[in-house]
Amino acid sequence: MAYVLLGCIGIASLAVYLLVIFREVPGAVVERLGELEGLPENLGQWTLDASSDAARAATERGLQREQRTWREPGTGWFGRDRLLLQVRYRNLETGQIESSEPDRELARKRVKR
Repeated sequence: MAYVLLGCIGIASLAVYLLVIFREVPGAVVERLGELEGLPENLGQWTLDASSDAARAATERGLQREQRTWREPGTGWFGRDRLLLQVRYRNLETGQIESSEPDRELARKRVKR
């Protein structure tokens, strides 16, 4: 039983050590895990989507599909930025926003260089 307790203490100590090192040492995460891929060029700008199936279906209903990639900053000590895809539908005649889709989180891949 003592060996199990000692093993649990060792694993917990290693987890705390890695958490502190990855959080406080500049470049530690990039060196070991890689760098996140770049952000899109049109970050935060609404663009017209005309090529997808959802855009064609919206056009048939008299709507225009617009989308943007949005970066939501993280909060707190463990918070991390989130990259979201936001979609809204605008009426072609009046130009008013009719509806929107729920935000979808986009995953950024890590690239080793």
